[in-house]
Amino acid sequence: MTLSDEAVLASESMDDSSRLTAEFGSPRKTIGLVLVAALGMYIMAMSMSTALSLRIAAVAPDTKDIVYSRTVAVGALLMLVVIPLAGALSDRTTSRFGRRRPWIVGGLGVALVAGVIAGATSNVAIIGAAYVVLVVAMQSAFNAYAVIPVEAVPDSMRARVMGIMGLFGALAFSGGSYLAGALVGQPLLILSVPVALAIVTTLPLLLMYRDPVKTRAEVPALDVKGLVGGLIVNPRKHPNFGWTWLARLLAGVAMAALFTYFVYFMIDVLEVPLPEVGAKAGLLTLISAPISIVFFTASGWLSDKVGRRKPFVAVAAILMASALVIGATAHTFAAFVVAWCVFAVGQSMYLTVDLALCASVLPDAKDAGKDMAVFGLALNIPNIVVPAVGPAVLAIGAGHNYALLWIGSAVLCLAGAAIMPLIKGVR
Repeated sequence: MTLSDEAVLASESMDDSSRLTAEFGSPRKTIGLVLVAALGMYIMAMSMSTALSLRIAAVAPDTKDIVYSRTVAVGALLMLVVIPLAGALSDRTTSRFGRRRPWIVGGLGVALVAGVIAGATSNVAIIGAAYVVLVVAMQSAFNAYAVIPVEAVPDSMRARVMGIMGLFGALAFSGGSYLAGALVGQPLLILSVPVALAIVTTLPLLLMYRDPVKTRAEVPALDVKGLVGGLIVNPRKHPNFGWTWLARLLAGVAMAALFTYFVYFMIDVLEVPLPEVGAKAGLLTLISAPISIVFFTASGWLSDKVGRRKPFVAVAAILMASALVIGATAHTFAAFVVAWCVFAVGQSMYLTVDLALCASVLPDAKDAGKDMAVFGLALNIPNIVVPAVGPAVLAIGAGHNYALLWIGSAVLCLAGAAIMPLIKGVR
């Protein structure tokens, strides 16, 4: 890069920052509010899977894998439609409270009520139905929140912010696992306390963020037929979007395969007793936290510094695939810790730089909420597919065939890394 190129980039960065400040307020203030909210939002998001698996294991130990898989799959299936629709409606919201704020408040409120209902019964059908409502409402709120750093933070700072948010996510996974383990004997609290925590940490953002109030002329038209038809971005018209989405989907399979079944892997293969599983899950995330701190922070900073996204995403996918193979052959908790830590390196790099890559290939800034929600589907769809096929794959052979499930997912993750050269116009 020449000095003149650097000067042009610096000038564009200053113009971008000035425009965003005029519309959304100081980017630094926005970043601070977003990161405070991230503490609770990520604990909520990252703890739900562990909390549900422990809740179901407590009330239906003999059919836990089937009940859990079906519940997660139904929730993820519903999100295929609801989340992009909520994102699109958020883009078109003309409330005097702004575009994103009403969706955050409404989503968290519904999730809290659903969490209480799920804890107040031992009926697995009611628990499942309440969880589906909870996770859809929670994800609607989370997606509205996640659009804020995309639209209100300059591109030159975005990967670093995403890195810090991802770091909070890694720490939240540890905290959420410990929280779920601590509340395993408190069914009324295990699914509701994480949501309540998210509400508390999000209050400063809700009260102090300048969420622009848009007029109908400033937002895309509310055409129901066109809105439903536009939920999916045409990959032929926007190939960079399509390839990025597909690579994210394949990486999402790797993440879903590990995180959906690692609790049951510890029970079935490593023979960890149920009362100790929550603590072991928390220990895993605690051990990997320092690794995540380094790679969430450093990968975002380095990606911004060198102006490249694709190499980081490809290397991250390769690391996640390698970790799945290591985990598939683990027969002791110590060996599984190694796999978990390698996966933490890859995942932290991936979630940091991939979000910046997604933001770079958005077709239209006016539809940022909808299009980022569509990118979110790339991680949600595996939460349908993996639980749907997981029990059948695990049953092959003598049963508990986690090796086949995880090695197969590793192959798909490697295919995602191979897609990176097909994405043009982004380094």
